[in-house]
Amino acid sequence: MRRSALILLALLATVPADGAAQRAGGGRTPRRWIAGLIGAAVGAAAAGTYAGLSGGAIGHCSRPKCVTILSVSTGALIGFMIGRESDRLYALRYRYGRPLSLGGQRLDLRLTPLDVRVDGPTVAVAGEGGVEILTSTPQLERVTTRGRGLRGVQLAEPGRERLLVGTTIGLYAFPLADEETLGALIAPGEVSALDLKADRVLVANGRQAVLARMEGDSLQPLGTPRPFADQVVDVAWDTRRAIAWVLTESALVALATSDSGLADSLGAFALPTPGRRLDVRGDTAALAAGEGGVFVLDVAAPGSPALLAQWSGARFAYDVALRQGVVYLAAGPEGLYVLDSGPQGGLVVRGLDRHFGFVSALSVSDGGLFVVDRVGRALHRVALPAR
Repeated sequence: MRRSALILLALLATVPADGAAQRAGGGRTPRRWIAGLIGAAVGAAAAGTYAGLSGGAIGHCSRPKCVTILSVSTGALIGFMIGRESDRLYALRYRYGRPLSLGGQRLDLRLTPLDVRVDGPTVAVAGEGGVEILTSTPQLERVTTRGRGLRGVQLAEPGRERLLVGTTIGLYAFPLADEETLGALIAPGEVSALDLKADRVLVANGRQAVLARMEGDSLQPLGTPRPFADQVVDVAWDTRRAIAWVLTESALVALATSDSGLADSLGAFALPTPGRRLDVRGDTAALAAGEGGVFVLDVAAPGSPALLAQWSGARFAYDVALRQGVVYLAAGPEGLYVLDSGPQGGLVVRGLDRHFGFVSALSVSDGGLFVVDRVGRALHRVALPAR
């Protein structure tokens, strides 16, 4: 029995250890050893039961001693193999960073969320079935649902007095204070991107974008729409410098603005893969570019955006959010990546939080980080530490 146990341990020791799992797991005990011990215990229990019920040897390996050796060895080996596969899966999930658990508050939604936008304490979650309006002070709570019944709701932008809802058939405006008033169609056509600041609105429709002014429940275009070579996927209105940032599937473009609308391009940054989402904070811009990962740019000089860092460890970058130099990356089923500037430049992964489910959209405000779980139909709010 002792000799067989030593042989079993020697056999287990010869199986290659998964070093990546140990590195990713930090202090995590390798599951191959835990599962191996559990398998050995199950085998020992089965052998004990057999020994208690056995009426004697019936030939070959039917004696209790032989059955015990075989059962313990088989159970340990099976458990070890199962545990080793678990370690390999764990190493694959956390190959770029350690596990994180940011915590926060979760609120289940009544719709399948596609996008989240925040304006002060007001949170708008757009999706199939309308727009859920939430408040984030002091707790994340549901207020009402607007745009119920609208077809193809893509995104919603809250302001002080109104809610703009972009759909596949047009742009609608709803008063925030009056829940009984119906929304009004203020611009026909599919809305692919939208940004509202005070009374100025950036609206993208397919391969064109226009700067407009809100006047009551109507939208007054300023100048003519600006055409682009590719589909416009996101826009950001930089009121500090009167610049409109337009993200197409192939480039980030800076446009000067005036009361006459969008002027010619000041500069552009070409993308090697199709762009998806944009976040601009001060002189820094972050772009989510699907299979191309995330790009961080210095946009202090709008005429010549410069690449600061690029990271493509995630299989797909759905959305990105910036806060005080930290990059939050929505990576779908992989979870939420947290990245920071490295000592030698570039981006370093702080870790990966997989507790949020299918992370497809993000928004950062003074109220924290808002994380959309599209499959779980939930919104999470994470309180971010001061830096």
